[in-house]
Amino acid sequence: MKILQKLDYTKPTPIQSQAIPAILSGRDVIGIAKTGSGKTLAFLLPMFRHILDQDPLDDMDGPIALIMSPTRELALQTWREAKKFATPMNLEVVCVYGGVGISEQIADLKKGAEIVVCTPGRMIDMLIANNGRVTNLRRITYLVLDEADRMFDMGFEPQVMKIINNIRPDRQTVMFSATFPKTMEALARKVLDKPVEIQVGGRSVVCKDIEQHAMILSEEQKYFKLLELLGLFWERGSVIVFVEKQEKADDLVSKLMKSGYNCAPLHGAIDQSDRDSALIDFKQGALKLLIATSVAARGLDVKKLILVVNYDCPNHYEVGRTGRAGNKGYAYTFILPEGQEKYAGEVCRAFETADVPAPESLKQMWDKFKEDMKAQGIEVHAGGGGYTGSGYKYDSDEDEAVDNERKLRKLVTSIENNEDEEDIDTVLGSLIKTKRRAEINPGASKGANAEVDAKVAAARAVADKLGLSAATPANGETDANGISQTTTSVMKGEAPAPLEESATQKALALAAKLNEKLNYTPSTRQKESAPIQQYYEEELEINDFPQQLRFRVCSRESIAQIQEFADVGISVKGTHIPPGKEPKDGERKLYLFLEARDEISLRRAKEEIIRIFKESLRQLTSNRGHQPTGRYRVT
Repeated sequence: MKILQKLDYTKPTPIQSQAIPAILSGRDVIGIAKTGSGKTLAFLLPMFRHILDQDPLDDMDGPIALIMSPTRELALQTWREAKKFATPMNLEVVCVYGGVGISEQIADLKKGAEIVVCTPGRMIDMLIANNGRVTNLRRITYLVLDEADRMFDMGFEPQVMKIINNIRPDRQTVMFSATFPKTMEALARKVLDKPVEIQVGGRSVVCKDIEQHAMILSEEQKYFKLLELLGLFWERGSVIVFVEKQEKADDLVSKLMKSGYNCAPLHGAIDQSDRDSALIDFKQGALKLLIATSVAARGLDVKKLILVVNYDCPNHYEVGRTGRAGNKGYAYTFILPEGQEKYAGEVCRAFETADVPAPESLKQMWDKFKEDMKAQGIEVHAGGGGYTGSGYKYDSDEDEAVDNERKLRKLVTSIENNEDEEDIDTVLGSLIKTKRRAEINPGASKGANAEVDAKVAAARAVADKLGLSAATPANGETDANGISQTTTSVMKGEAPAPLEESATQKALALAAKLNEKLNYTPSTRQKESAPIQQYYEEELEINDFPQQLRFRVCSRESIAQIQEFADVGISVKGTHIPPGKEPKDGERKLYLFLEARDEISLRRAKEEIIRIFKESLRQLTSNRGHQPTGRYRVT
């Protein structure tokens, strides 16, 4: 109570009044309340009582309470809040998050900590570090999932479930969030045991303290409208502008700086120290404008935040998160007139949930889109799926990457133990994705034959124009009608009509005279048909192999060696895409392109590539454990 008085907490907020007694009774709780309503303190205060009632930590004991957050910024914010209370109680709080060095966090965990605030990915790193001797989950009896739906939406579900499945089942679990869409309910039932559900306000609704605006603007108009809004709100408080992509954030920052607005970007590609610095400056008011991606979409406590601008239209209806702790806020959403019609329904729904009429132009856009889709036989609905975000989705590609990594580790172990060569070749072959294609007479219709066909077509067109096609028989023989008329006249005893030479006969007579003059005898042999040729292509994807292996097989010496050994054409195509990233439009992952006249050559080339990979792996494993020899030596 003394700490609460010192920090100027006079009375509990509605969510705190409801959640703290429920959590203290030992029940699992789902807490849903708007941003800035005091949810963090609602799960921290019962947590301290829960920890103080436990036995003190022994050596090599893990934490008693674990708080998981979707973003680093939110984890750090929760850690700072918990630190205010934990220090006077002699409790240790450690924050574990990615983007910074792991050594200091390992040291803090080894000292012993009752409370760990973490992001899911780095927590798994800590659990497997040093063969599990850094920390463990054996003593955890209090688990908090902060902004739970956002965490699952950002693609953290596999990591979160792995951690939860390794925690004792008699734990107490608490979920808190600003929204709780229906898709989260099934997941909540898996994790929680007969939870008490507390709602302050409503489920999945937009805060009514936010004044919503939506505008249909072209890409060029969006920037000028942003400048107009900054002119109106710059003196009234801080501003966050949300964009969809990291590149867009950097580009917008440079344009705004040129226009005289001091601002900073905030997204996942920025170094963690720079992210922390930008966020601290923004919260303290030294920086008034932040250009952010979805990493800043939830839970950031910025007291003087007045305006949120969704520069790129979001694909959900949580279109503005300002107005913390009862303060008034404004949200503006920009929608493109083409290509974003399906998002208009979500924005309209945001207005409806806030009991505010949506702009007429937005309604018309949504109604027109529904009619167009209905004409195509597709029925569309606004909402229903809750917040879907644009985070990475854990899918079959991720499964495949994990499987390949496991195979590669097994392969290194097999080489170190000198196991069967055939098994090693089989595993290496399975790691290379292949795509083969065979063609018969490749390029026949596109090469010389195509040119001949074009010339023949042109000649026929000229003949038609001159009227020769009707006079000239198709097979080059004499005119059948003229011969038949002469024969009929002779049979009747009449004088035959003079026989006129056809155009073909005239041409043949002229050609015979020309050949006689040139002493040339034309060949009567028919043109032989071209022999059937087969042509084979194969693509071998090598993007996911270690760097040393890729460099070795792509080197000039290795490619020349494969070409000479297998009699194939080989070229390196595509670009290396790091793990966790997706190729841009038109890009392909790094692969080898093989061309050959037969399948045997392709097979020999692939065997040679596998041999080079195997030789490189042997060199890597033999060098493991040896310090690299440098030019200088300290004596």
